[in-house]
Amino acid sequence: MPNIIDTTEMVKKVLPIIYVLDTSGSMSGEKIAAVNEAMHETVDVLKDISEKNPDAQVKIAALAFSSGSRWITSENTLEDLEDFVWTDLEAGGTTDLGNAISELDKKLSRSELLKSEVGFCIPVILFLTDGHPTDSYINILKNANKNNTWFRHATKIGIAVGDDADQEALARVVGNSEAVISVHDNDTLKTLIKVASITSSMVNSKSRTSADTNNAVEIINQTMQMLPCKGVSINKNVSSETSKSDNNSSDYTIIDLDESNW
Repeated sequence: MPNIIDTTEMVKKVLPIIYVLDTSGSMSGEKIAAVNEAMHETVDVLKDISEKNPDAQVKIAALAFSSGSRWITSENTLEDLEDFVWTDLEAGGTTDLGNAISELDKKLSRSELLKSEVGFCIPVILFLTDGHPTDSYINILKNANKNNTWFRHATKIGIAVGDDADQEALARVVGNSEAVISVHDNDTLKTLIKVASITSSMVNSKSRTSADTNNAVEIINQTMQMLPCKGVSINKNVSSETSKSDNNSSDYTIIDLDESNW
């Protein structure tokens, strides 16, 4: 009779990491090149992490937004990293953040992206932009938070690229007590995307609920420790009124990577 320990393999839950990437015209040139390079490297690293992680299998999705939004990966399922190859993005158009949130709202469900017989860890959604939204996003965001449990409880992280990025909009999107990182250097941007992805896979693969820990802040703290920068400043520069009205929260944490300290 076979040993039950030998025949019963521990089933790994799926950890979704979803990238929502600004590909508007202002991202053209070195910025979009940095994102593409980072994603090529990140996919390879996450593939290795997923294979070795005893708790979770990492799968990804990527949504680009400019004049509208479009899925870079399959719009109907998360991508298994084993055979996945990143397709380079091109930049052009406006910054329709609301359209991207609306698309996430439609696809974050058991009947769309989140199909699995083994269950899920808390999803990670990483938002990246270098500009201001060019469409109306606030009501779309409120509806997503109200009606979509997956979106509301996901660990959401914002990356603000350059001085013109709308940190307040990102803070609204990532929600209660979660973090926006501001970065001004393309080389650091490449490192940041990869490191934030790695730490997200580590933190969220251990977590089963969104109530017992602030995963976003933990991910940010671990990311800061791994980044090659000397100075980090924390700014409480988003109004509490804004956060309360959108996410039932009293504050946001915005972390600014000061390029003068690199």
